Amino acid sequence: MQVRDVALNRINRTISPTHRLGEGWIRGVRTALGMTLSKLGKICGLAPSTLAQAEQRELEGKITVETLRKTAEAMNCEFVYQFIPKSDLYAFIEDTAYKKAKRILANADLHMSLEDQRVHGDLERRILRLKEKLIAEGKVW
Repeated sequence: MQVRDVALNRINRTISPTHRLGEGWIRGVRTALGMTLSKLGKICGLAPSTLAQAEQRELEGKITVETLRKTAEAMNCEFVYQFIPKSDLYAFIEDTAYKKAKRILANADLHMSLEDQRVHGDLERRILRLKEKLIAEGKVW
């Protein structure tokens, strides 16, 4: 098996929305295809020096979406740009609203107790009610 075949197999196996190639996608796919900077440059209309800079800028996280799109197209790849939530977004909203409600009520309860107007009742129930209100009114953030 040739080095290029190994690189092609590695890329084919590792393609997933959450995977990053250590050398960057442009360089990784380009070398797997056995393509020089000059050949890629001719296909996508960029100078080899510009592509070398693009490969470096990709590693630094400073590359433009347009450059990624152009080079992907030139290498017969689909460019995908996406956000992948770290957790369930509904749970994130619920958790954030809960924390905000707890903070609001703790502050209000402190002020009320300083004025000798302590609030009686189940704190957890009050937090949950306020959490639901914050979500319903779109005031979570």
